[in-house]
Amino acid sequence: MQEWGTRQAVVLADANVAALYPHFFDALSDHFTCRTITIPGSESSKTIEQAVQVWQQLQAWQMERNDTLIMFGGGMVCDLGGFVAATYKRGIHGVYCPTTLLSMIDAAYGGKTAVNLHHVKNCIGVVRQPDHVMPANTTFLQTLPMAELKSGFGEMIKYALIASPLLLKQINDLEVLTPESVSPLWIQECVRIKENVVRKDPNDHHERHVLNFGHTIGHAIEGYYAASGRGVPHGVAVAAGLLYESLLSEKLTGLPHNEFLMIENLIQRHFKVKPFSKKKWNVLLPYLIQDKKNKDGRINFTLLKGIGSPVTDVLVQDYPF
Repeated sequence: MQEWGTRQAVVLADANVAALYPHFFDALSDHFTCRTITIPGSESSKTIEQAVQVWQQLQAWQMERNDTLIMFGGGMVCDLGGFVAATYKRGIHGVYCPTTLLSMIDAAYGGKTAVNLHHVKNCIGVVRQPDHVMPANTTFLQTLPMAELKSGFGEMIKYALIASPLLLKQINDLEVLTPESVSPLWIQECVRIKENVVRKDPNDHHERHVLNFGHTIGHAIEGYYAASGRGVPHGVAVAAGLLYESLLSEKLTGLPHNEFLMIENLIQRHFKVKPFSKKKWNVLLPYLIQDKKNKDGRINFTLLKGIGSPVTDVLVQDYPF
């Protein structure tokens, strides 16, 4: 950060992480004026109102464009903090220190920043690459709640399904998910996949759409539960989306039945997803029709024609199952 001309560094941390690791960035104070902003550690913090509060604090501390905001936490902190850093004074430096499996493999990479609007996921945001991402420190996983570990694992399954049959084989051999069972090599493989995709399409025009597998229905599930006051972790919702969109893939894009059964077995082993129905579709429809990927008034899916072979921009008008 010294080479950027940074004088002030502000750590944006969710309250849970700040309480567990209160001295993690103490060494920064030897080189910079260092302060911390803590926010509630839940998806409900990912709002424009929370962003305004952080902007106002940065303004009160007279943060300048050469100064740095450090995101210390999981996906919510990366998304919100990245958005704040990208927009405050038209952009200050942003550094991610991911502490959850989800942020280590996904949210800290790719430059997508956003807040939610009326429980619609990532409705307001910009694409801006971080200045630096700190390497994954798997010791953070030891203090991660199981629901959050499973959330990251759901996203990891997505990467395996769209681009890495070898990773899929390895995680499919896993009977019980624990912090110790997560291989650093699995994390590195997910990051490799995402960085390769983002390098080809940093602004999400086409190739990057492969990363949306499981997310159309997954985001709708998140929105529904958030609106009803019962939050669900992102990757847990995505895991359900992966199963439902794999079923849709079998119907619309020719996913072989034996591959669907393997996907179903893997997801049900770890997540216990309930069957899909027209009633569920109708409940989720208000959120599906607000999805930012939609085109021409139709719901836009990324599906599979086979493991490792995603198909983007599959447009659906009516109940497709």
